[in-house]
Amino acid sequence: MAAGISPSALSQIESSQVSPSVATLEKITAALHLPITVLFDEPDEAGDPVLMPAQDRRRVYSAPSHATLEPLARGLSKKKMQPFLLRLDPGGEVGDYPYSGSEGEEFAIVLEGEILFEQSNRTYTLKDLDAVYFDPTKPHNWKNTGTGPATVLLVSSS
Repeated sequence: MAAGISPSALSQIESSQVSPSVATLEKITAALHLPITVLFDEPDEAGDPVLMPAQDRRRVYSAPSHATLEPLARGLSKKKMQPFLLRLDPGGEVGDYPYSGSEGEEFAIVLEGEILFEQSNRTYTLKDLDAVYFDPTKPHNWKNTGTGPATVLLVSSS
């Protein structure tokens, strides 16, 4: 498969036998030329503001990554920006190794905690309110290196 995931692993994910890492989900959606947020998507009303009360947002927890993804809007597959929150438990890491995402651009700001951002064989420590703007097609990874939870606001463009 173009995503670099074996057919047997994909079958196990489809049948809910295993919980994929966030990086694996990103690989699958990138191979389909879709943003990762399409996995959480709900239709929106054309032209209307998209309100997402905190209690109504869908959250997906990835046990292998110790991470929660939370989209901040719906109808995202038709939008130019896909905003979402990434929450990592202490020691949580999006992937076992750097991964490439979908085409476009990405912006992130750490809202809470300490994150190690890796890209192009370089690492960057990001703390509260530190931000990074990067090319998601270049292999990258996120890891919570702090002692408490970390929250990152990510905005991807397509």
